[in-house]
Amino acid sequence: MTQLHSDNLKNDGFAVLIGVLIVGAFGAAVVLYLITAGLYSYQDSFILEQSNIARYTADACTEVALNKIQMCSSTVGLGSVNIGENSCSYEIINTGEQTRTIQSSAQIGTIIRKEKIIVNQVAPNITINSWQEVSSF
Repeated sequence: MTQLHSDNLKNDGFAVLIGVLIVGAFGAAVVLYLITAGLYSYQDSFILEQSNIARYTADACTEVALNKIQMCSSTVGLGSVNIGENSCSYEIINTGEQTRTIQSSAQIGTIIRKEKIIVNQVAPNITINSWQEVSSF
């Protein structure tokens, strides 16, 4: 009888060991998933932050170009602006007597944001027909 009791203990110990291994593997998989999801979430938020900064920088560049037009309505050509650590570029194109097109772009990291602005009138006040983000000029 003692022999049978010992065999049951060995079988019970083996079952417990397998159970612990299964639970441990499941726990490790959950932890690995959470770490990976956290890394992807961080990467996504970092890219979103860069994209927003690039957009705001391109907006600021466009505002500088509009200010140049307001100061001198015959202004055309290329320009660049440093805004803190960031920079952007713009081009003012004369598309007629009172019409202008402004193309501005900013790059932060690998993210590039571009804007195209159509101005209908430059004097006495600037009138903007459209202001939109574009993928290319």
